[in-house]
Amino acid sequence: MNDFRELPVVDSRRCTGCGDCVRVCPVDCLGLNWDLPYLEHPRRCISCAVCVELCPEDALQLASRWCG
Repeated sequence: MNDFRELPVVDSRRCTGCGDCVRVCPVDCLGLNWDLPYLEHPRRCISCAVCVELCPEDALQLASRWCG
């Protein structure tokens, strides 16, 4: 499956590294690297935006990205 999808993108200037987004992801597609979330498994992402809604710092947003 090679296509564009709505995937979470982190604003590293706003992120405090709390890890809430990683813990709440229903498909375990996010990971933490040096206290910043990253999309460890992009093909697992279902674009549900739970991580975006939960982030207390508004540091995550969904953006159209290549998932190939």
